Amino acid sequence: MSKDRTVRFGVCVIFVLLSACGGGGSGGSAPAPVVVDTGDSIGSSNSSDTAHDVIVVGAGSAGLYATKTLQSYGYDVLIIEATDRIGGRIKSASLGDMRVELGAEEHYLGEGNNPVWPAIRAEYGGGVYVQAYQGLSAYSMDNGTNTCWTKNFALKPCSNDADVTAMGDFWDWYWIPKEHQDPYSSLADDVLDTYGVDLDHRGYHLYDAGIAGGSFATNLNKLGARSLALQSSEWTLSDSVRVIGNKDLGYLDALETVWWDKVVANSDVLLNSPVVTIDTSGDNVLVIDSRGDRHAARQVIVTVSIGVLKAEIINFTPDLPSSTVAAYNGIGIDKGMKVPIRFRSAWWETEGERLAWLVTEGVAGACWTPSNYKIDTFSYILMCYPMGKNSEELSQINAEAGGGTAGDDAVIEAILADLDNTFPQAQNQASSNFIEGLVQDWGSAPYTLGAYSYPKIETFVSNQDNKRRELKTPVAENRILFAGEATHETHPATVVGALHEGERAANKVHSVNGVPNNPPSLP
Repeated sequence: MSKDRTVRFGVCVIFVLLSACGGGGSGGSAPAPVVVDTGDSIGSSNSSDTAHDVIVVGAGSAGLYATKTLQSYGYDVLIIEATDRIGGRIKSASLGDMRVELGAEEHYLGEGNNPVWPAIRAEYGGGVYVQAYQGLSAYSMDNGTNTCWTKNFALKPCSNDADVTAMGDFWDWYWIPKEHQDPYSSLADDVLDTYGVDLDHRGYHLYDAGIAGGSFATNLNKLGARSLALQSSEWTLSDSVRVIGNKDLGYLDALETVWWDKVVANSDVLLNSPVVTIDTSGDNVLVIDSRGDRHAARQVIVTVSIGVLKAEIINFTPDLPSSTVAAYNGIGIDKGMKVPIRFRSAWWETEGERLAWLVTEGVAGACWTPSNYKIDTFSYILMCYPMGKNSEELSQINAEAGGGTAGDDAVIEAILADLDNTFPQAQNQASSNFIEGLVQDWGSAPYTLGAYSYPKIETFVSNQDNKRRELKTPVAENRILFAGEATHETHPATVVGALHEGERAANKVHSVNGVPNNPPSLP
């Protein structure tokens, strides 16, 4: 992880422009599946048994970039996606007059090893990116009665709150391995030892919701202190982040244009097709989807989330090696939501300046203001980021309300109640200014089952001995490869990490296959 406060969220968004596509050369006697445009999402035509060079399971950033790489070598690829859309954990939506990100949002400054930055700038110009998190930070304290601001002449300046200023030292401490020697210590343990902050401390939420939730999508006690330090000390992306400033352009809107439209147009794609079995008991790979359709290939790249692997939704025949199972079980993933809420005014600007970052003491967790950096928007939007226990509590509220629209309304009401009590000068202003909101519950999404990966205790024993590296070791004689943000060792939990891992797996396939347009026969 980078050493500044950032909010990272896994992989891909929503396709709105696709017509019938064929990848060609399906092999066997059955016709290849195609993708057709159904308006709001992408649906697939009548599917049947197929054969391709390579199958990619999952159509997030890793799966799409793996396909892009394989296509460059001439391979015929079938993408099988469990949901009704391509994109994974990047997902854009419209709220008010602007696009909001329900998944990945941040872009890492600079080119180098980051393919996203130059591709989007080349398409949209250098002005496409703007500074993120514009304005002051605010921290709710003592049930909102002592909420402080990072402004010297605020009603309550954070410089006068010793617990808030002590928390500021965290960012120069958490990522240094020598500061975290105990391999079995959680970050909560180390925060208690170093800062004297435990679960009952008035400042615990600063570390739990603000840091563990805001940057790592979990709770403080679930992060392995040494694992996190070892991983973070090897961070290879920029420490500076930017966001898309065009109010009409979402993350995947941009990725569609620069890459994904072409990738999908040159592949066969099955949507609404959860994979239930991956069978390597024969000479090749047989993938069976939830309709019972069979798909043969020489290799398969599995890009599903760590949550899906842990839930063992896919049956591997024969069983995966115990080292692979231990690897994915040794990487963390937690519940998580993104909840953008639109208001009639920027009621939170009680200090007369923009709000960049807010940490509450309740279920909202960490929030920021994307409408600050969307150019020429007339909307006022707070993006709240409940992770871990906050997300679990909100998911329960959703279920008790009956789910669906009623459940989402209940989630938003709970967040509004938290915000109502956050600013002494704006009591109940969240509820009175509320217009509408959206709820994206990644932890409850059946084919995601979590926000993004984080390092648990012993995820990293050393920089060379870690579960992320173990998971990307090919199995079944190089016929099954795993790829995704969770397998990247130096910048996991990022879109860039997912892209790099998709490319890595595709290059490995090419090194062991080497013969494009040579699909196996269906068994």
